[in-house]
Amino acid sequence: MKKIYAEKIKVAKGEIENAENLLKEKELQIGLRERETTKVKGCSHIVLDFGKEISGGVRILTYRVKGNKRVRLRFGESLTESCAEIGEKNATNDHALRDMTVEVQDFSDMSFGQTGFRFVRIDTLSEDAEIELKGIVGVSFEDEREEIGKFESEDGLLNEIWRTASYTLRLCLQNGYYWDGIKRDRLVWIGDVYPEMKAAQSLYETIPETERSLRYTKEQTPLGEWINGIPMYSMWWLIILSDNYRHSGNREFAREQLTYAEGLISEFEKYVDEEGETHFGYNFIDWPTHYEEGEDEIKKQDEKAGVNYLLRIALQKTKELMEELGRESERCESLLKKLERKKYEVKKYKQIASLGVWSGERTEHNREVLLKGGAEGMSTFMSYEILTACAELGEYEKALKMLKEYYGGMLKLGATTFWEDFDVKWQEGASRIDEQPKEGEKDVHGDYGAFCYKGFRHSLCHGWSSGVIAYLREQVLGIKAEEAGFRKVRIEPHLSGLKHVKGSCPTPFGRIEVEYKMDGEGRIEKQIKVPKGIEIAE
Repeated sequence: MKKIYAEKIKVAKGEIENAENLLKEKELQIGLRERETTKVKGCSHIVLDFGKEISGGVRILTYRVKGNKRVRLRFGESLTESCAEIGEKNATNDHALRDMTVEVQDFSDMSFGQTGFRFVRIDTLSEDAEIELKGIVGVSFEDEREEIGKFESEDGLLNEIWRTASYTLRLCLQNGYYWDGIKRDRLVWIGDVYPEMKAAQSLYETIPETERSLRYTKEQTPLGEWINGIPMYSMWWLIILSDNYRHSGNREFAREQLTYAEGLISEFEKYVDEEGETHFGYNFIDWPTHYEEGEDEIKKQDEKAGVNYLLRIALQKTKELMEELGRESERCESLLKKLERKKYEVKKYKQIASLGVWSGERTEHNREVLLKGGAEGMSTFMSYEILTACAELGEYEKALKMLKEYYGGMLKLGATTFWEDFDVKWQEGASRIDEQPKEGEKDVHGDYGAFCYKGFRHSLCHGWSSGVIAYLREQVLGIKAEEAGFRKVRIEPHLSGLKHVKGSCPTPFGRIEVEYKMDGEGRIEKQIKVPKGIEIAE
């Protein structure tokens, strides 16, 4: 648990004396004789900016109270959310209370709130209220394990993207699991876990959250049902199982899951016809690609293609896992052959084209869809897949440019953590999240979003947006496991115009450290340190 002092007072309206005292670091113990206090009288309000996203609440040290002791607290990931009424632009209290009325007392020290926020608005509620505060500090619950994985280059924006993504993930590692979002969905959505797992593998020495999440969702979902109620999330479960084994080399855990994995394959067989068409009844790849009845047929066909590709990827990885662990994989092969009979041409969505490339469809058409418009059509959930697909097609420089444009766009709008969704077009005429929109400006938090995350319900700290870390580790630093448990590693950096890059990556054998410098003739000078027990692939 960390104490975080407010950095700014964004609003102080009404009868408020010495508001700046709330920004001072003090001994956080209430006393009988407090001299540096803030007095709030009548119907007044104040908004504090803590400078960055926090997972937690606020601790309020109250010296004296007269009259009405009740105050209203509103937490916001943006300034505008902290000032919104419930229902206004879809402001909610879903999953975690962020708008509440509480009571403070003389000589009290109390904590309130368990949500995701950067701003807190405090309102006194009647004219007879007189509240004297010693201090208000943020209380943040964030993961504190050491970050072994590091990335540094001469490009300050890239460094900031890495740091922001790692902080986003750190806030979403809660309760021994990967949480989807700290303000809202404190659930283990297994598909959403994939980019979080890939980022965690690039940062931390030990990651119990992955195997706990796999085991938990399996126990929650008997065969015959789909994990999280979504067929594609059972596919992601298989992909995570395989990639976790590739990273950790934990054969015992992987073997324990194979009976369930084989059961899932039996279930998938029921929904694939002889022509390779899937018939799950509900298709879902990513929210921006999700088709609802009556929408454009292009979206419908692209999403169907995405389901085919995702199942192929899950089966390819499961086949490899089973063969390595000595289990029969013929049913994976048979179902793969069926799926490969169905041919699609992706029309619009980068997410779908990326899965096509991953599944083996490395076509010029998929390249065109992936690269069209640069960062337009990117996705926070599937940024890792999109960028990696570009790299698999040899488009390293364009991928890095897309990465910077996309994630840099959120930073320009004031992000201190990365969001549930973002479209680069939202930047046009929009205010920053730490400012009130001026006349004619868009509120980038309250005015955008779709499906279940419209307006202020949109999460601005979402773990699935951290997959960009894995891309930078695997493609720019060039560190990838060639064999399970990093017994063999391939190191192939792609600097994409960068002149100096260094970093490190955790493995079961210890950390790999690399440093690359571009010389005057365009050659890369390499310094590589690999722990004993790891073989470097030629």
